[in-house]
Amino acid sequence: MSNLKTQHGLNRPIKIQIISRNFPINYASGSNMYVLDFIRYLQKAGCEVGFVSLDPFPGQKFPWSFIPNALATTDKIWIRNNLRIARVLLRFNSLSDWLTVPLRLVYLYLPKQQKNIYRAVRDAFKRLLQKQKQQATTTNVHVREWQELLATSEEVDFAKTQFYRFKPDILIVNYVFLANILDAFPPNETALKVILTHDIFHKRFANFKKIGIFIDAGNWDWQAEAMLLRKAQVVLAIQKEDAYDLKQMAPESEVICLPKAAEVNNYHNVKQVPGRCFFVGNAVDHNYYGLKWFLEDVWLRVIELMPNSSLHVCGSVCDLIQGNYPNVRFLGRVNDLKPEYEAAEVCLVPLLAGSGLKIKLVEAMSYGRACVSSSVGVQGLGGAVGSAVLVADTPEDFAAAIHMVLTKTEKRQWMEEQAHKYAIAKLSPQAAYQPFVDYIHQYLYQFQKKMKQTRRLG
Repeated sequence: MSNLKTQHGLNRPIKIQIISRNFPINYASGSNMYVLDFIRYLQKAGCEVGFVSLDPFPGQKFPWSFIPNALATTDKIWIRNNLRIARVLLRFNSLSDWLTVPLRLVYLYLPKQQKNIYRAVRDAFKRLLQKQKQQATTTNVHVREWQELLATSEEVDFAKTQFYRFKPDILIVNYVFLANILDAFPPNETALKVILTHDIFHKRFANFKKIGIFIDAGNWDWQAEAMLLRKAQVVLAIQKEDAYDLKQMAPESEVICLPKAAEVNNYHNVKQVPGRCFFVGNAVDHNYYGLKWFLEDVWLRVIELMPNSSLHVCGSVCDLIQGNYPNVRFLGRVNDLKPEYEAAEVCLVPLLAGSGLKIKLVEAMSYGRACVSSSVGVQGLGGAVGSAVLVADTPEDFAAAIHMVLTKTEKRQWMEEQAHKYAIAKLSPQAAYQPFVDYIHQYLYQFQKKMKQTRRLG
């Protein structure tokens, strides 16, 4: 990897500060994986990375968390309303969190029978919430306006303080709804202003609305999102289709495609379970509705075609699914997904709506697995369609595609080989992240050159 110190005109490492509302404490969600992998690559490239979190741990069971490995090597971490002690983060803004700690700890040591009673009450409550959520798709619900997602004045003040403390060369806000933070810094600041988009929110909102689903990601329109995007000099798109749209929305900004990278895994000499299907996802709307559609409209057709087939589901999406389905195991969160990927003969991406890049598909191909996806699921990975991925959008076609992969051994093995080749060529960290590193080299070199010329003229 190139030496940054000799290419950008500085006599020190490039300083990059990332401002995010949440703190990526683990790899449980695709967005966390994306951010942590990106940071890890920047650090390997010689950058000094600072991280600012504005509202770090919503929904955490305990008022403490641990800094992930990708961020543990730097002291340049600022977490609003938290105290850092080594790799431990302690949250003090909510007394109730600490008052409930004894109850949560007591639960860990309850006898199995009492735990079962607790889980039964909890699951009944979840079913009630889920029923209300389902009713919300057909009744009038409050959908947050996009303005409600912007950084608050308190968040902006905290971000400004850490900006002037760290004095970065590159400032990245994580998601477009934090773009108003960029207004806090005058245009003549030396830091390059960047937005890491993940998604195009007005398209996401419209896609879900089209199928009668209202998601809690804000009511966005083209004009509002474009206005925020134009606050940045550089916009990072997670896939090429998004990059094209983002350039139309922010024509004066530089748009760089920054897909999610994948560490390619060896897919040879592993024992797959005949008929095993696999789905993984966290508890977000597009995973819930896609999996629900698959279980109710597709899976029974697969069972009719192949009675011995089985489905494993991993991730927090399992908490949202109710009901019994034949040959399906809901495993919830697991510490290591590798055994599940290795056992699978086909990975599933049955998404009904959404935009951005489907990281579960990237991950599946990194394990050399044949995939069946909806059209939505392959957005940004069109080069893999027809080789590593079969695409189907109706229940009949989706079931038939799974049946083909599970029964045609030579076809499946060829798809696995194509997935492996695609991951090496298109999804390596070098292929995904280096274009941005190259850009900041050039930007800082030109900036330093301009500054020297200004000083000579002065």
